[in-house]
Amino acid sequence: MVVLEPMYWRLGFCTEKFFVLRLSVETGTPRRYAISGRGDKVLPKVRLLQIGDIHLVSNAGNKAFVDDKDTTFPLNLKNIISRSPIKTVFRRIFEIIKEQDIDAVLFMGDLTDYGKLDGYEACSKYIASALQLGSKGLYRDIPVGIVPGNHDINRTLALKPGISTKFTPLVEALTGAGLPPLPVNKAMHRSVEKGNARIELFLLNSCWGCGEESYIPPEFRSQIAAAIKTVMGGPDSDAAIKAYYDRQLDTPAFSEETIESVVTKMETLSGAAMPVLVAHHNLLPQRRPRLAPYTELVNGGALRGALGELGRPVIYLHGHIHEDPIEVLQLPGGFPVVSISAPDIPKGFNLIDVLFGENAVALACHVTPYRVDKSGILKRENTISIALNNGRKRSSDRNTGIIYGKILEVGQIYWAELTKHFLDEAHGLDEQRLTIIVEQLQAEGSIMIDNYDLSPTHWILRAEK
Repeated sequence: MVVLEPMYWRLGFCTEKFFVLRLSVETGTPRRYAISGRGDKVLPKVRLLQIGDIHLVSNAGNKAFVDDKDTTFPLNLKNIISRSPIKTVFRRIFEIIKEQDIDAVLFMGDLTDYGKLDGYEACSKYIASALQLGSKGLYRDIPVGIVPGNHDINRTLALKPGISTKFTPLVEALTGAGLPPLPVNKAMHRSVEKGNARIELFLLNSCWGCGEESYIPPEFRSQIAAAIKTVMGGPDSDAAIKAYYDRQLDTPAFSEETIESVVTKMETLSGAAMPVLVAHHNLLPQRRPRLAPYTELVNGGALRGALGELGRPVIYLHGHIHEDPIEVLQLPGGFPVVSISAPDIPKGFNLIDVLFGENAVALACHVTPYRVDKSGILKRENTISIALNNGRKRSSDRNTGIIYGKILEVGQIYWAELTKHFLDEAHGLDEQRLTIIVEQLQAEGSIMIDNYDLSPTHWILRAEK
């Protein structure tokens, strides 16, 4: 029997960095679905906000977007004409939470810097107050998921007895701010539902080995541990601590129990269930070489291999690398494991839609990056769409094939022209049904839709023979 650590979600009564990597190896309370968001799309979806490393307090001190050469310039006017990166990003996140029917807000870890205990409380309070999340916030009904990062590990606490001792202050800071605790010993799991759209959310602790003296090889463990303590307690302790974290002298890993329990739980889910995993570290080494020991998950390959053999698509969300690639891992004939990275908070965040078909099976994952440009303006970039159905066509009626054939025949067609062809008694279609068919064709990768961020009136449909 698999028992996952319960998820204490706070529910209330209020309301072009995309590439494909092919591996050449063998209950919360459901909320009623409402059509909302961009355009007039009608297929059900679960909408997630993916927020990367916050690194409070250092990111709060980032310089505003202004080339400040005049120390006598009035401070109040300087604040008006310039932007603070973290405030700019959090303001937009709040606007999206308020306006766009968000189903869960997910934080990728590294809430603080260098394991600073005062940073735990500061960041927890900032998240709760700035975004009005958690049991004390206006949007207390929106589920929140938080995982620990390697910078959340206090090295002094890590030396004390008990493998989970180092996580205690962060859990206490989160719960004190009305936010849910993070996963420690085991994965946390819950379902997020909206009508017949449903994801199975798993929060994972990838920082199990971070800061652990016991993971240093025994032949020189005592000597290295003593040297680290001496330097970090010396006159240049701040520089030593920074070097320790920057060079990643730890061993990020999942506990074996976490991997086994998550995979076992996934095997019991219905065929239509869409797993979404959240952890701090990536399943793959980052694209840009990082010359430091123990920067990647030491057992990431074990989880990656297990996910690839589940016989279902999986979405894996993470932070840590401060870049934002989307990587698709897929065994021959298998389903994709879609790894999505969020940048650190001064650069932006991701809005993720998991799109479902009429049969409640996940069809596609749409990632909309919000990024801060060099002038300090936060912009919505083009949506990236990843098919989740392994190339299998799920045409629901004869009209789907006819419509696809028409688009394929002409190569490109505007929405207005498409409606002239098919909105008639002969086909028995109305505009809503036509929109569903076109969205499903796009989700399965049969066609492409230009201007998909806009309403169907602006769509240009393309297909290649």
